[in-house]
Amino acid sequence: MASCVDKCTSLVYTSVENMLEAKIRDIQIQPLKGAGSLKLKVARMTMAGLETLSGRIKDHSLVVVTSEKDSEGYHNFLTQRTQVDPEKHLYVPGDPRLALIKPGMDVHGLYFSYRERFTVHDPGIDSRLRVIPVQVWEYRGEAREVPPLSDWVSRVLQREVKVARTAGPWNRMARQNFMENDNPLRAQDGYPVHAVAWKDAQAIFAALNEETDPSRFRYQVLLEGLGFREIHNFARGTINGIRVEQPKPCDRCEVTAINQETGELSKIKPLAGLVKLGARRWIRQDNGKKVQIMGENWLPQGVTTIGIGDTFTFTDLKEEPLQFEESKNRIN
Repeated sequence: MASCVDKCTSLVYTSVENMLEAKIRDIQIQPLKGAGSLKLKVARMTMAGLETLSGRIKDHSLVVVTSEKDSEGYHNFLTQRTQVDPEKHLYVPGDPRLALIKPGMDVHGLYFSYRERFTVHDPGIDSRLRVIPVQVWEYRGEAREVPPLSDWVSRVLQREVKVARTAGPWNRMARQNFMENDNPLRAQDGYPVHAVAWKDAQAIFAALNEETDPSRFRYQVLLEGLGFREIHNFARGTINGIRVEQPKPCDRCEVTAINQETGELSKIKPLAGLVKLGARRWIRQDNGKKVQIMGENWLPQGVTTIGIGDTFTFTDLKEEPLQFEESKNRIN
């Protein structure tokens, strides 16, 4: 497969007049898929996503899966929402209490706490003998179980589960349906990095007469300096010496309605804020579905260090603007 680096080099600086600068307002990673976020002032950005500067703690490097196997022989992944997808053989009850599992970092490395009481450290070293078959979205393959975390998460959730690390035999790639790429992927939904614009979050919560809470969108990078929905106009940008492709917007689901501090369904539903603003749903060109969007998916094309206050320069508009459903309120 030809890499995007080869394919897109001639396009990087073709639209100088359309350049736009944004600043990084916040950085966070979710070491355990579906669990709480770990705030970082600086991070290493690789083609597979964000991690700490030491590389010891990586975004979405751990994933909770069912203790039992499905009919195809795989342990299905768990997240805060229920997964029902017959085409992918997914019938997994979600658990919003995952949000109450909070990551932290000390001299021993990564640890997790639950309701600020029960704590466990990630051993960081796994047995090569504890390989289990897992399914994370479209990926069906092997990962390494982490028994101390399996036992701890099962105890605090009062539900038998396993925790697997996306290492060893793990071999997953970012989705290819919007842009061919060579980006490896851990347990993220489909792309290495999710970037959200601060002004978009502000507008949504203002429409609901609520305090802005961007954490509902479970981003990794929060940008300021962009107009409302302006992030969706661009195809790519650069930061600290590397190019970042924006292959598609990020579909948002009912997880945004879960309060990330209480692990409960909230009366505040951010998607309702988009509706109040008259924001039209995006028409996906791959399957024609109409979906609400928030932020953009990123495909980093190299390795760099990013920090709060760093500048991200959007360099190119999308060659084909996003298509939205028709509505009376013409807001994209």
